[in-house]
Amino acid sequence: MKILSLMKYELVKIFRNKGFLISLILIPFLLSYLGSNLFPENMLSNYKIAVYNEDNSFLGKFGFLFLSQFFKWKDAVQLTTQKELIEAIKTNEFDSILIVPKGFMNNLKDYKDTKLILVPNPNDLDSSVAIYTVVKALFSELSGIPEISTGSTTQFLLKGGISVDKDRKPPEIEIQIPNVKDGSLKNIENASLDFQDMLAPSAILVLILIFSMGGIGISISQTRENGLLDIYRANGLKIWEFSLYKLLTYSILGLISSVITYYVFKNFGSNFAGKEIDILILILLNVIMFASFGMLISSISKTTRTTTFLLAIFIGTMVLFGDVLISIPKDSIWYRWTYALPIKYSIDSLRKIALLNYDLSMVINNIYIMMLFTFISFIISYIFLTHIERK
Repeated sequence: MKILSLMKYELVKIFRNKGFLISLILIPFLLSYLGSNLFPENMLSNYKIAVYNEDNSFLGKFGFLFLSQFFKWKDAVQLTTQKELIEAIKTNEFDSILIVPKGFMNNLKDYKDTKLILVPNPNDLDSSVAIYTVVKALFSELSGIPEISTGSTTQFLLKGGISVDKDRKPPEIEIQIPNVKDGSLKNIENASLDFQDMLAPSAILVLILIFSMGGIGISISQTRENGLLDIYRANGLKIWEFSLYKLLTYSILGLISSVITYYVFKNFGSNFAGKEIDILILILLNVIMFASFGMLISSISKTTRTTTFLLAIFIGTMVLFGDVLISIPKDSIWYRWTYALPIKYSIDSLRKIALLNYDLSMVINNIYIMMLFTFISFIISYIFLTHIERK
């Protein structure tokens, strides 16, 4: 077929460029390495946290007061009933909800295995990840629990009152996924909120932007500018065939780079809770969408220089203000504008599937928006290219 032959020619031409080939392999390894080594686990910050303490024993209440002061939870809201907990889950207003199970402090005291339950905010995973990291790191430093020295009052004071038992194992931090419709919680095996895991979806999308969106945009502009498109047209190539072969070619490149990134992150120890097939399907949808967007930008640009400039603006804007690499505060004026960017729906759905083990059906609205954006971008770019050729 004509399209397959042109795709083969385009891929061979691309892979002859050693610099491009090296970057295709090196960038995923570089991003994965940075994500694995450059995020500290000892940072503190103030977040809007709800705490539901089910351990109503004397030791449990004392431990809760101590931990509240130690973590400096100035904005923490204590939930006292199951009804309040369900309402907090439904409203989705907290950055995270921490649940202290019944018998928690006594089990720690008796050297039994313990756990704390963290309920993340699916719509603000950046804050949830930070809270998870802080809680996990501090419990590791404390070895799980402050020890109350026993004996007389004099002995209690002489021993400092409170000490830390380094032989006691810290509690496991279990992540439970909220259902905002009915306020229920679901324990998801392998759900993760580590910073390294959080970076993986961002790195995947950045590679897609570079190799699919950037690649196809510059390629189409160069093909038009150097007259190669005129030669194709003179030999009977239709605009839809030209558009389709370019789209498929750079979708393949974006897919290669993003899949390499995905598996390299897994090899570096990142934990993907979601189903592999769901993650790969979502990656494919993003590759096609951003390749279509790159084609749209090139179709409305007259020169390669203009295309390169516009691509740099759009890619930079999406990376910086799309909640991809930099967390945009919810109370910021920029936060509302993030939903005007297609990458916002990409990063939200990819993080929910990869980190929280959501099914595709649970992010179906985001998928519909991505498919609509793909269709509109392809149609508009086809119309513009056809119009240019008629002129």
